Amino acid sequence: MNIFHSSDEPELAPMTTGSARGWMGTYTWVSLPVTLQNQSLDRVSEPLAWTCKQYGSSGARWFEKAGRFYFRDSEDLTMFLLRWS
Repeated sequence: MNIFHSSDEPELAPMTTGSARGWMGTYTWVSLPVTLQNQSLDRVSEPLAWTCKQYGSSGARWFEKAGRFYFRDSEDLTMFLLRWS
């Protein structure tokens, strides 16, 4: 079951992206969508575990802060978006 998206459920807060400068350059961030189904759940643990498995520990390549996932490489961001959107 995908707790982040259901075709018949409206998003209370859609997935958003932006950019930020960090100590290793510019990062693109993404925040996960909020729906009625997942609004009271821990929305970060499962994507965090997946990201660690795919890209290794948090660091210069990617990191998570306050529910936003920051990626330095556009390919990493694309794979994250495909998996969690």
